[in-house]
Amino acid sequence: MHAFIDESKRGEYALCAGTVATVDLTLLRRQMNALRPPGHTRIHMTGVGKKLAPKIVSEVARLEATSRLYVVGSKKMNEGQARDVALAAAIRDLAQMPVTNLVIESCDQDREDNRIIREQLGAAPFRYTHDPPTNPLLWIPDVHAWAWGRGGSMRAKIAHRSPL
Repeated sequence: MHAFIDESKRGEYALCAGTVATVDLTLLRRQMNALRPPGHTRIHMTGVGKKLAPKIVSEVARLEATSRLYVVGSKKMNEGQARDVALAAAIRDLAQMPVTNLVIESCDQDREDNRIIREQLGAAPFRYTHDPPTNPLLWIPDVHAWAWGRGGSMRAKIAHRSPL
């Protein structure tokens, strides 16, 4: 099993860990690339527009991927602290699953992410890397986290894929 982590910020900080079976990686990459808006190098929900967002969320909800959401109220701490808390919880959960590879969307927190992972696991039971946001499988947790944060019908579309 592979896991992919991305985040969404909408009042609360939400980190999403999407998991997929290893045998589904190639097919899922192809499916996610097919959903990419024309002229875009990736799917980032804040940039797809109101017309295309429902279609993307519906299509991603049909894929064979499950997501776990880690939501931290950002009023209690700054964004970096919220990310650390959410990532630590995600790492502990993923360590209990048959995850062999973890990919985290690269950002200015990569060094801090590495520290959190080492603190939580010592020697990681899985390989982990930071990839650029052009990795199509990172778009799955982006869509799930965005839809959850958006609420209403968007959240309802992915609810079956996102046990809290």
